[in-house]
Amino acid sequence: MTIPPRQTLEKGPILDPVFIAHYWRLARRPAWAAARHLAGKMRRLGVPRGARILDIGCGPGLVTRGLARRAPESLLIGLDLSEPMIRQARQAPPGQSAPPRLRFLVADAGRLPFADAAFDLVLSSATLHHVGDPIAYFNEIDRVLAPDGHAIVSDLRRNAPRWLWPLVWLADRYEIWRRPRQARSIPEGIANSFRASYTDDEIRALLARSALGRRARHYPRLLLHWIQTPAANERAAASRRSERDDAPA
Repeated sequence: MTIPPRQTLEKGPILDPVFIAHYWRLARRPAWAAARHLAGKMRRLGVPRGARILDIGCGPGLVTRGLARRAPESLLIGLDLSEPMIRQARQAPPGQSAPPRLRFLVADAGRLPFADAAFDLVLSSATLHHVGDPIAYFNEIDRVLAPDGHAIVSDLRRNAPRWLWPLVWLADRYEIWRRPRQARSIPEGIANSFRASYTDDEIRALLARSALGRRARHYPRLLLHWIQTPAANERAAASRRSERDDAPA
């Protein structure tokens, strides 16, 4: 299968308030489902109560807010380069109060404004294909992640099976049809995001050149890349194997 060459999206963050409001409305249900899935993943990984959690590229903050409602004792920080996105993220949906330990801030994923080992869990979804320097992005995730912490990074996969491409195109057409007319010229969209995403080989090469690559694994799925630090039970199994290997005969 011939994989199309990677294309770039818009230069700089998404700033158009009309598009951001549209994205917030369209993404609410999928974001709540994603937050529910991630909350289950956190339990399986053994992420502690009261954990310090960073969401890089949080956009309008829907997933971050959903996680904060499921883990109110944890510190949740959502970060995005777009100031209008963060303005939207700070607005609680109608009928909802703000979780007590939820924060949003404007910052660059390649220069995170946090100390080393500041977080127990770092999340980032559908952000990698927007990042100008993916190695700096991976390095910063590794830097702010505690030694025994977890990272979960997911993004679109340009070498997804060809039979899925018509579904991607239909979803893209539907999303653009739902947009307000004045936002339809913005290049951001599902199909263009796929064209800007990476292949499996490209992801592995980037990880190999980064600090995060020393402790994260790449799991390709149908439509997504899933990059994750090994689970606690995998670490324990590795430790037991090491102890057996080091034991005297």
